[in-house]
Amino acid sequence: MGELSINVFTVWVHPDNILELKTVILRRLPVLIYNPHTSKLADGGQRDPTITSIYFDNSRFALYNDKLSNSKASSLRLRWYDQINESPEVYCEKKTVYEDDASQEWKVTLKTKYIQSFLKGEYKMEKDIQKLKDRFGEGSKRVTEYQTTVNELQDFIKTNDLQPILRANYTRTAFQIPGDDRIRITLDTNLALIREDALDSDRPCREAEEWHRRDIDDAEMEFPFARVRKGEINRFPFAVLEIKVKGEKRFEWISELKNSHIVKPAPRFSKFVHGVAQLFDDYVNAFPFWLSEVETDIRRDPQQAFEDEQERKAQIAADETAVGSLIKKGSPTARHRLSHVGSPKSASRLNRESLVAASHKSAYEYTKNGKVVWGGDSTSQPPSRHNTGMEITAEEPDSDDDGPHTNDARGFRSLLPSFSLSKYAKSKRQGRVVLPPGVNEPSYWIKDEGPNRVEAKVWLANQRTYIKWQHVSILLASLSLGLYNAAGEHNNVARSLAVVYTIVALFTAAWGYGIYIYRSKLIRERSGKDFDNVIGPAVVCVGLIVALLVNFGYKASRV
Repeated sequence: MGELSINVFTVWVHPDNILELKTVILRRLPVLIYNPHTSKLADGGQRDPTITSIYFDNSRFALYNDKLSNSKASSLRLRWYDQINESPEVYCEKKTVYEDDASQEWKVTLKTKYIQSFLKGEYKMEKDIQKLKDRFGEGSKRVTEYQTTVNELQDFIKTNDLQPILRANYTRTAFQIPGDDRIRITLDTNLALIREDALDSDRPCREAEEWHRRDIDDAEMEFPFARVRKGEINRFPFAVLEIKVKGEKRFEWISELKNSHIVKPAPRFSKFVHGVAQLFDDYVNAFPFWLSEVETDIRRDPQQAFEDEQERKAQIAADETAVGSLIKKGSPTARHRLSHVGSPKSASRLNRESLVAASHKSAYEYTKNGKVVWGGDSTSQPPSRHNTGMEITAEEPDSDDDGPHTNDARGFRSLLPSFSLSKYAKSKRQGRVVLPPGVNEPSYWIKDEGPNRVEAKVWLANQRTYIKWQHVSILLASLSLGLYNAAGEHNNVARSLAVVYTIVALFTAAWGYGIYIYRSKLIRERSGKDFDNVIGPAVVCVGLIVALLVNFGYKASRV
């Protein structure tokens, strides 16, 4: 079976519309949290990663001109996350796009100390190749493919006399359902394009023997890069949103988003092309078509944008009906769509109700004078930061954390579920939530989409709890055995207490195993029920307290 096709859409977003954009996306997709430290647990509170890409070209800007000509075009870049002083993995990537939109990629991972020698062709990745040979064998396919990739990258650099030309630095926020890559959305903000060349020998931006600008990386500069000279930097005024949809399925909410007032379509937009056109205008003669649109205000009136979209849908439905009538006396699908869309006038009458469903008025409304009114009421306050799915996800406590956020009364509430203050119990007490107009109850939950993948820490936490129960059981059994052996034949009280401790130890072992199996079932089923249950701990504590009181009372009566 062949691979599914991938449709890519690139749009610009004005900074004033970023909040509304995130609101629309977070209703369908969660934030994908980056964790560059794969051996550590992902921190939901960590900030979005800063990505740096260094693009290569020669003094003739051959790669730039190939991209503008819409013919076969190749590009080469170095890419890493966060600051270079933190010794991140640096990816050297080459991508070739052919005239039929087919593409081919080559990529290797480099350490910073080997980058300069790799670019010069002196370092052939001998260490990595040797590791592959030891693992897969001398003539294995993996080794051959890796050697081919290394040679392809170095030959491409040498043949085209490439050098670092442009740096692109931006902050990326990704939205995707874990384990489901049908829809992936990335939002790049704080985009800065910086010259990285050494074309002018009298005043180079980068030292000729270095592969990157040390004045930026050694000082760990961040956006807005205030210390970079004015002619060497271009701060892109908008955010760049890229939507990747795999397969032929059409998602209505994505179509509405692309045609809404929130975004501005930017087909074939390229950070590399835009940066070269802005910063190297003395070296190139051709410029991209979108260059003049950067200086304009891309914001649109929500009402006008909605009416334009309804007119476009009505025109499409009318065209389908006209074409269908010539083929088979009208297309049922077109007639159905036309009946729902109607004429532009009927669409205008329905715009106030449909605007809510289209998520244009869900975040805020615009008045005629441009004032922003939250929730349609000028006296109301903006929603708090805890109302967004991203912030709630970021502030969820770690399941292994036993810090101050643990509530001491939680065990008592589990005995009385009706008085529980957990999120699950609250939702049950509140009953059915009244949804605002135009918002429908979801037919499925995001957490139930995709394959059932549970983080390892969830299983391990359940296993650790089971081991703790068995540890307590062994301690109680050892205590009962020692007490029974130390008691004489006539000390019936001590022998009875030993039997009681043995019963408590057996109950502890059985309860620990039973609750382990029960919680494993809840994890597999993605249940929303609470995992806490204090019946077992309460029985163990009460049994031990009773045994100790009986022992104390017996000793006190003998005195």
